[in-house]
Amino acid sequence: MDYLNFEDAISPVITAMVGGRPVRRVPAKSQSIRMSAIGAIGHTFEGGTVHVWGTGCSVWKNPSAPPERRVAFSAPPHGEMVLHATSGPVAERLMSNGGPGPGLYGDPAWLLPHFYRPRIRKKWKLGVVLHLSELMDRSFEARPLSAFLRYVIPPELQDDVRLITTVTPLGVPSLRGKLDEMLACERIVSMTMHGLLVAEAYGIPSLYFSPHSEPRGLGRLDLDPDGPTDLRVIDFYLGLGRRSAPAYFQDRGLPTNWRDVMDAVDRAGDAARMDAGRLIEAFPYGAKPLKAPSGKTIWDHPIIKNLVLQHDVAELRRLDQEATERAAYREVPGATVSKKVQREPAAPAAPPAAEKVAAAAAAPPPGSPQLDTLLRMNADRMSVPLSWAATTRENPHANLGDTLSALVVAGMAGVTVRRAGFDQNIERMVAVGTIGHNQRNGILHFWGTGVDAERNPVDPFVRGYVRPANTEFHVHAMRGPNSARTFRAAGIDVPEIYGDPVWMLPRFWPMKDVEKTHDLGVILHITEMEDRTPEAQVKESLRRYAIPEAFRNRIRLINTHCPATVEGMKAKVAEIVSCRAIVSTSLHGLIISETYGIPCAWFATYGDGEGRMLELANPEHQIDHRMRDFYMGVERSTLSSYCLDRSKLTDWKAVLDWVHGTWRPLSYDDRPLIRAFPVPLAVSPETPAWPLPPAIVDSIEY
Repeated sequence: MDYLNFEDAISPVITAMVGGRPVRRVPAKSQSIRMSAIGAIGHTFEGGTVHVWGTGCSVWKNPSAPPERRVAFSAPPHGEMVLHATSGPVAERLMSNGGPGPGLYGDPAWLLPHFYRPRIRKKWKLGVVLHLSELMDRSFEARPLSAFLRYVIPPELQDDVRLITTVTPLGVPSLRGKLDEMLACERIVSMTMHGLLVAEAYGIPSLYFSPHSEPRGLGRLDLDPDGPTDLRVIDFYLGLGRRSAPAYFQDRGLPTNWRDVMDAVDRAGDAARMDAGRLIEAFPYGAKPLKAPSGKTIWDHPIIKNLVLQHDVAELRRLDQEATERAAYREVPGATVSKKVQREPAAPAAPPAAEKVAAAAAAPPPGSPQLDTLLRMNADRMSVPLSWAATTRENPHANLGDTLSALVVAGMAGVTVRRAGFDQNIERMVAVGTIGHNQRNGILHFWGTGVDAERNPVDPFVRGYVRPANTEFHVHAMRGPNSARTFRAAGIDVPEIYGDPVWMLPRFWPMKDVEKTHDLGVILHITEMEDRTPEAQVKESLRRYAIPEAFRNRIRLINTHCPATVEGMKAKVAEIVSCRAIVSTSLHGLIISETYGIPCAWFATYGDGEGRMLELANPEHQIDHRMRDFYMGVERSTLSSYCLDRSKLTDWKAVLDWVHGTWRPLSYDDRPLIRAFPVPLAVSPETPAWPLPPAIVDSIEY
């Protein structure tokens, strides 16, 4: 990620402050002896021995999965958890499998005031800390989802109420800045546990800002681990010895009376207490608390300043595997290894310089199916294996619609992509293109892919789709319902999520400055060109593409082949956008036109030269199956088409009149397609503009 979540990233900081040693990060799944601190991450650990110090835990092994697929968590038998302290009694019970525990509860972030207690002028009367799930995006200013009216601040309170996000820029100084932002508030209400914890630790009056509507306003929070409230908050308060806790209840969909909130915080007056000394004494490797350098703060200590908080997860896993192999190699043959774990482990040595790339942090936060997918796909480097119709030695030039698959996937994932064969026995993604019927072997993740129902990957002489053997299908979205129907008929589960990923282009390339130079762009299919080069001309036998002198400067024939570079693709898209209207025999010529709001129509290859609104659901209407699939997927019932046999001359004025007279913009909501993306997103569905980092997309072999 290109940001920190304050709640997670404070873990290596406080671990280093209390332990007095450099800290390095290891994966949650490892054979090593390691420790964990801040975060509800106990359910993520596998293998080795984990020394737990103030850590929380979910009741589910896979809390991000749909409810019907969740698996109850129990401490893994093949590893061992040594509990020194937990976030609360619920986490203790889960990680000890109901057995005895240390009975010491508390989150290590509570110790921050022991190291840093600045004099900060109060800027705001109330700080409101939002949970990540309530945010529109991962920007550094709190931007709540538009439906959450409770976060609307009226103009007269703009200088009094501060919305705070835990999203923090990379780097230790930014974590200090986020903490200072909270400390500059006279009061705090928070949806996050660490917003409450910081307030309690520093003595700032605070309340949990419950999203539940009953009871309205100030009330008591029932600390029921099986109830609807965030288990992390429940466990935190239970660990403080409480049976209930004050809270302010406010429905997210209704405006908030902020003056009443501030009054409620003042009236609640229920300050928490925790034995910080016992938590320090419980530090697994023997506490050696740091002291601030003379005349400076603890944040200026070299051990804290040198913490690295962003990691290449694949590299992290590789280093951990190498360390495991080195340890196994060093063992004496025939020696008996005791499985008994000592309560006080030896202090680990500081990491060698070469290993500082895997620097300090707690175990990763609970994973998601998307993250698990990405990690499984990567043995040695972080990239997305993707099947697409890539360039070859024989055909080194890119075909725009196919090649955009790699660019869109890389841009949305925030990591580069690498080529994966259509029959390669690996786990991979399949996105843009009518290529679903070509895929076999391995584990396949389909996202916005099309299928030719008449073809299959098993036997080219058999008409119709046949499901291949030795292939595992995970369909996240398809291009349209016809492709979905083909897969479902083969026994493959397909969700009701449709769309073509090329639709995302304007988020990466807005093209608002492109000048309109032609009245009509005519986008040709690759089969209509003399060869597969950017300079290729249309085949002479196709008379309908002849341009008379009167239209010479008004009509642009567009070849979808382009240089296999980001610049080449962008220039080709700009060529399409420079036209005021489009007719196309290429599906992606139409999709690009639709997504940029350019009036367009399918240039059907039959007929005598007439415009027709073809009914997509009517099998009697002759429509290219790719167009039928896409437009039905975006809930259109008809397809605007200009029908003309390619051997006949075109009445270009009639074409222009038809396109402008019949086209209507698509009202397609692409957010379900974005949320169905199979690997972790680096972008937000709610954000209209997405970055396209050159370091990610320029390295792709298109």
